[in-house]
Amino acid sequence: MGIAETEAAIDAALYARTILGWDRARLAAEQHHAAPAGLEPQFSAWVARRERREPSAYIVGVREFWGLDFTVTPSVLIPRPETEFIVEEALRVVRGQERIADIGTGSGCVAVALAHDCGGCRVVASDVSAEALEVARANAIRHAVADRVTFVHTSYLDRVDGPFDVITANPPYVKDGDKPALALAVRHEPEVALFGGAGGLRDIGGVLDAAAAKLGPGGWLFMEFGYDQEDDVAALVARHRELRLVRVRDDLQGIPRTAIIHRE
Repeated sequence: MGIAETEAAIDAALYARTILGWDRARLAAEQHHAAPAGLEPQFSAWVARRERREPSAYIVGVREFWGLDFTVTPSVLIPRPETEFIVEEALRVVRGQERIADIGTGSGCVAVALAHDCGGCRVVASDVSAEALEVARANAIRHAVADRVTFVHTSYLDRVDGPFDVITANPPYVKDGDKPALALAVRHEPEVALFGGAGGLRDIGGVLDAAAAKLGPGGWLFMEFGYDQEDDVAALVARHRELRLVRVRDDLQGIPRTAIIHRE
């Protein structure tokens, strides 16, 4: 199947604006004029890439998250709107001097957004991908928070000293066997950031283990999880006597998506 007409029109407008450096108003004013110099051949090359179902975020190299533009490459997961709930919930509890850890930081979108909005907070952002950390560092520099975000190449929070007041995580949670059912565009994203083992719970369990070990008393974990995993997450939390699942927040489609967990 081809790309839907409405979606294709949005993509084309984005590519034109990005290449030409125009805003939406100028593009609308110029759309009935001849194609301006400088649009080709890049525009056609980008359209060809999109026809192969490459995500537009990778094509233009930027995705907006929490009102900030983030550099993205095929080394990182493309930030999703529902992941903003992690930032929103975390900001409800921080007061300005907290020590925060972001597990599996990817593009750095959560870590950088929190550092950006919480001027006194210090953030440690970890990832198993060195390539992802390079993208995240660039985004920290882009948004002037590089002095307050430390990037660590590690699994979960291994070899990272706690305690932390807040831990955030958007771990891989897609079942390995669900790969054929994923949209073609999603298959362009890094598998290490998507797949969480046979049941999709491997990294969720790893994050909970890290939170039990590295959160200080009274600390908070804000973690995203996948479709139909709410009961499994609750069961995994219950294995840790230090942790309590306070509530689960639904995403914009009404699907349970974000776990709010407290360390007693």
